[in-house]
Formats: sequence, C-alpha cells, structure tokens
Amino acid sequence: MLWRFRGELAAEISPLLLGRRRGWGMRRLELDMRWQAPEDFAKHLRRASTPAEYLMWQLVRNRQRCQAKFRRQHKLGHYVVDFFCPEARLVLECDGLPHFTQEGIDKDRIRTQWLNRQAIEVIRFTSHEIENDTQHVVSAIDMALKRLLKQDAPPHPPTPSPPEEEKGS
Repeated sequence: MLWRFRGELAAEISPLLLGRRRGWGMRRLELDMRWQAPEDFAKHLRRASTPAEYLMWQLVRNRQRCQAKFRRQHKLGHYVVDFFCPEARLVLECDGLPHFTQEGIDKDRIRTQWLNRQAIEVIRFTSHEIENDTQHVVSAIDMALKRLLKQDAPPHPPTPSPPEEEKGS
C-alpha cells in the first residue's frame, strides 16, 4: 500500500503494520517530517501513539512508578523522546520496526550518546517486550528509578532534638 503525505510519496507499508486505532500506522510514516517544528512534531506523536507506546504510557502515567512524573513525547535538544522523567533524568524508548534497520540503529546510537552527555540515562524496550513481557518492563523501570532517585536525593538534614524542659527550682 502506498501512502502520500502533502503530495509526496511517503512510504510503502504492509497493512499488518497499520494499527487497530486510527493513526498508529501513519505515525511511523511521518517520522521523516523534518520540515515540522519539533514542538509540533512532538504534539503529533502524542496524538498518534503506537499500541506499545500507549501501553507504556498507561504503566508510567500519574506517578505510578516510584512517584516519578513522566512526560510523553518530550523534546530534548533537537530530539523528541518517547517518555522522560525529569526528576530521575531517565528516558524510556519504545523501539518498533524502524529502530531495527541499520539506519535506525545508527541514529539511536547517536541519539543515546547525546542524551548520555546531557547526564540522561536511556532505557530501550522493544514493542514486543512491552506488549508481551510487561512485568519485566515494569521491574526494569522501577529498579532504574529507585537507583537514580536515591542517587540524586539530597541528604536529609539532621532532625533537631526536642527542647529540654527546664527543671523547676
């Protein structure tokens, strides 16, 4: 099946890759929309999430993981990451088919190196892992958050001792 976007040939894609909800298949086709501003592109990605991204969002939203807040399709530098926790400086990436091509692997490596230089840790999960081994994904996220949040937590100030009552004369 051939798709056209703004009059240009976008890609050839199998109907099997088109998701069950509107927009899931087109999301991957429009990844090459370099003419869009990153903020607009992030908004587009939030509206057209893949099934794996949707499931991951259900797992991390509303501070469900170690009380850490995640942002979905968040812009960092000139990249848009799938999920970002600013408190822990942690990025979660959902890797689908485009990430397994040589070009995708190279781009992911460069992007991860850039994020690591910004002191941001990246954890990648395949769509298959997210959909079929959710417990493993959840435990990996929880372990990373506990490690990163504990590491960044400021030391607790010493608790003051209660004032001594003056003895009567």
